[in-house]
Amino acid sequence: MAGEKIVVVDDSAAVQEIVKSVLTEEGYKVAVASNGLAALTYPELQDVDLLIIDSDMEGIDGFEATKVIKTDAETHTIPILLLIPEEEAETRAAQSLRGANNYLLKPFEPKALALKVHALLEEQRIYEKSRKFLEEAADKFMEKIAEDHIQAAVEKKTQIIVERAIQNVITMIDQRARKEADAKVTSLTAEKEQELVKATVHEVARSMVEKLAERKVGEAVEAVLGEQTERAVKRAAEHMLPSLVRDRIKESMEHTLPREVQARVQKAAEQLVPEVSNKIVTMIDGIAQKVIPRAAKERVPELVEKHIAAVTSKSVPRMVQDLTRREIDDQFQARINPTINEAVKKIRARVNVINLIILVVVLLGIVGNLYLSWISHGKLLP
Repeated sequence: MAGEKIVVVDDSAAVQEIVKSVLTEEGYKVAVASNGLAALTYPELQDVDLLIIDSDMEGIDGFEATKVIKTDAETHTIPILLLIPEEEAETRAAQSLRGANNYLLKPFEPKALALKVHALLEEQRIYEKSRKFLEEAADKFMEKIAEDHIQAAVEKKTQIIVERAIQNVITMIDQRARKEADAKVTSLTAEKEQELVKATVHEVARSMVEKLAERKVGEAVEAVLGEQTERAVKRAAEHMLPSLVRDRIKESMEHTLPREVQARVQKAAEQLVPEVSNKIVTMIDGIAQKVIPRAAKERVPELVEKHIAAVTSKSVPRMVQDLTRREIDDQFQARINPTINEAVKKIRARVNVINLIILVVVLLGIVGNLYLSWISHGKLLP
């Protein structure tokens, strides 16, 4: 590709003319300068496509000019071809270019000069293309890093939202579990208390009824038996032994009746006694069946209530407290622990994935920076 602008820097006018003639025939635009200072102060030096500089010049020689150009931010990409006198050249393998892209020994063949210039310009075009590709790749890589950072930020934000949501869910579950546990404990406590009260009432009632009934029955039987016996004896005596008969029997027994009549009367009285006794017992039993239950009903509730109050005030609170604590522990272990374990597993899994993504992004950034550093500081030698 002809038309590139080339500047020839040499203190020999003959060399200037030879180089200009050869390169002009090849289609290049050629300008000349006589020393290193002229090369460094050349107008619009950054737009030059190639510099051909003699290494052996007075003042600023080619090596010094090359160093200045290659260390300047605006001109460091310009390819430089050094013209080195053959008698001053080192061996080809050990020749130091000191920043130049290539060299050519003087005197030189025109064809060799044209080939060197063509190769340097082709190499520069390839370098420009590769640099453009690298810049595009770097831009894409930076965009990818930016997208990854944005994605990481989004994922982090999402993780925070998810963690907060999980925390809210856990809080709601905890509150609901506590309410259910409280309700269950209250229900169980009420049931246990009712069962305990019923059992206590039943036991106390049975004990008190047995004792009270035994005492009341004894008292009632004694009272009723005495009263009824007395009444029965009086009635029997009043109805069955009229006063006239008693007087006559007594008079007969004492004065007129013989012993035989007295024996009969005594026998009849003895026969009458069992019948009267049976009637008395029947009456006493009927009265006792009516009187004793009523007395028991009147006294039992008051005694039972006092006994239940005394027993309940001591035993019920302690039993209720033990039952409540055990029930709360069981409900908490059964409902809360599985939910918490599951939430912790999910959170740990997500944190591990996020850490792995962050590590991959950091490694890619380090590799990209190393690669760009190597490209920007690399030197291309023939």
